[in-house]
Amino acid sequence: MDTEYDLENYERFLGEFRTDGVHWEKLEKRTATLFQVLIDGDLKELVFVLKHYPEYVEIVCDHFRYLYNYSEQVADIYAASKLLYMSEGYHQKQFVRNLLRKLQSVEEYDLSELKKLLDELLESKDSIHPIILGYYKQNIEKNISESSYHVLQVKVLEKKLASIDVKDNFDFSASDRDANLDIPYMD
Repeated sequence: MDTEYDLENYERFLGEFRTDGVHWEKLEKRTATLFQVLIDGDLKELVFVLKHYPEYVEIVCDHFRYLYNYSEQVADIYAASKLLYMSEGYHQKQFVRNLLRKLQSVEEYDLSELKKLLDELLESKDSIHPIILGYYKQNIEKNISESSYHVLQVKVLEKKLASIDVKDNFDFSASDRDANLDIPYMD
């Protein structure tokens, strides 16, 4: 995920940042458009830009709450983790839910794909945000419970899952300002 981009390609779109107003009112139209495009992507470029311009983190998180993901581009797990680390303090329920919706779904994964993902999660667990680890652990458990895998295969997966110690489990039932904002068609 250490791909570097040319910052000059983005700077021409970054206009004046205003501290007053709400949401996108703080940005010029071209800046808002840039962030909408970056949010809709795999998040690597978005994280790169926010690393250099952290004043936009809160606004990007706020916009993410209303994400529709038109491109259906799957988010890079490491970029999503970096975004979560960068945005500590701005984790509204709907922002986190929409960010997780951009990650690769394991619903249709077969046994070998689950094993491969679990191995990757275990190998990289120190660099993956706890919210993402918890998300994948929960969804892999769901996949296993709804599958017809052999008992021994399930035991192997469960042993690996037990190695993922999620210290921070995000409370999706939190009653923040987005508690009732759940877009049904995205579930």
